[in-house]
Parts: sequence; C-alpha cells; structure tokens
Amino acid sequence: MTGNETQKPGAAAIALAQPEPETRPLPGAGGPAGDWLCGWCNNPVANERERFVIDGRDEFSFSNPEGIRFDILTFSETHGCHQTGAPTLDDTWFPGHAWSFCLCDGCGQHLGWYYVGHQKFAGLISNRIVRALYLRN
Repeated sequence: MTGNETQKPGAAAIALAQPEPETRPLPGAGGPAGDWLCGWCNNPVANERERFVIDGRDEFSFSNPEGIRFDILTFSETHGCHQTGAPTLDDTWFPGHAWSFCLCDGCGQHLGWYYVGHQKFAGLISNRIVRALYLRN
C-alpha cells in the first residue's frame, strides 16, 4: 500500500511474491562447461584448461599448400581424439614439429593435427569444435 489507500476492516494485506534473481556462478574452465566438443557429434575432445601457448599464442591462422586457410586453437592434450598417419615435417606450420592428423573418436571427422617435436601439442580447427558452455546452458 502506498499510504493513500485504505484497507477494509478484516482484510489482510496480501504480499505479492517477487521473483528472486537467479544467480549462477560463471562456469570455469574445468568440468563439462569447459569442454570443447566435436562440431559434428558433440563428442568431448579437449578442455579449456588444456589450452597450450606456443610462441606466446594459443590461436593461429595458417594456409596449407592448396591455399585452404585454417584457424586453430592449441591444446596440450586432447580426449576423445586419435592420431592417424605417420608424423611428417613436410609443410609444417611449427618449425621443428612433425604433424599427423587428429580425428574425432566419435565420428572420425578431421579436427586438426597433432604436433611432436621439442613439445607435444594439438592444433584443433576452431570451426570444427564448439564449447560445451554454449550447448549446455
């Protein structure tokens, strides 16, 4: 009541329930919300906490010999993926690191490359993976 209304005798004031704002902590890099999934089958393939910095960066853009451009994110390890092909230094994007293909265990999609050299890491193609954070809200 605002003070200008009068309440009828015997009538109880009715309190209207106000919705409480929903508060949820922002998802961290660990756990399912930090997962990166195959863009085709949603198989978990990496986790945000495993992002890997090489030469001060963890995102790169390269073109292969046919001129096809790839934007990749680097990870120290992957899950739900497997290596195929013999590692080669031919046309490597990271000097001193041989590459082989990285395929999804769930559907076999080519998701990127594994690199071996003085460091081991994976480069996953950014438009072939998706954050679980955006799918599981």
